[in-house]
Amino acid sequence: MSDRDFAATLAKGLDVLACFEQSAQNLTLPEITRRTGLDRAVVRRLCLTLTRCGYLEEGETGLRLAPRVLTLAGGYLGGLEVGRVVQPILRHAAEELDMEVALATRDRLQAVYVDRAAPASARVTLGFGIGSTLPLLHTAVGRMLLARSAPEVLDAALALPARRYSEATDTDPARLRTAIEAAREQGYCIARDEFELGAAGVAVPVGALGQTPFVLATTASVNAFDDPARLDRVLDILRQSALSIGRVRGGR
Repeated sequence: MSDRDFAATLAKGLDVLACFEQSAQNLTLPEITRRTGLDRAVVRRLCLTLTRCGYLEEGETGLRLAPRVLTLAGGYLGGLEVGRVVQPILRHAAEELDMEVALATRDRLQAVYVDRAAPASARVTLGFGIGSTLPLLHTAVGRMLLARSAPEVLDAALALPARRYSEATDTDPARLRTAIEAAREQGYCIARDEFELGAAGVAVPVGALGQTPFVLATTASVNAFDDPARLDRVLDILRQSALSIGRVRGGR
């Protein structure tokens, strides 16, 4: 895309909305200015415009997302048939495993939850919901997504500044690349302690939701998958669920 085709003002407005992705609280104009790196006057005009268009609204101590943003997410989730197809499959898998099960995809250089289900008795949960994001390099979800992405996406992820989420986080690019390539070869990924101490994740690919990579994953205590028999059962249920999603959507 050429610079002539790029709408810079629209891009800046989207940057403002992106400030609220991980914030449940109101944001003030100075906070938005700091997060976007834009000029304060530009931020003010963008926020006024977004408020008038219904995507932001005044809160008690600043601005917050307005309900209208849900219509955008609703269109995306409706296109994937999350309610009709995905959610029943996730609920069934979660009950069988007695663990949280989530469907995730890649949004640029982060993983994002598209849907999830968890039984009331689930012992381990990271507290994420639809729209929550995870790092690509240090979670089973993220590594499996990278394993299903183009080589240049993996290169870009490995070029990101190193960040430690726990004392067990591996920041060595060579070892991370090896782990992701291993996930590609074996068709599943396990990550332990790297994002949150005491937690382990397992992810398998889902191949029937269009060109964008998707994965199914579950989370448990860090030693939960040490028993080969238990790991095999978890992988079997996740893979059956992935096939079910593909089979139902493939028959549309």
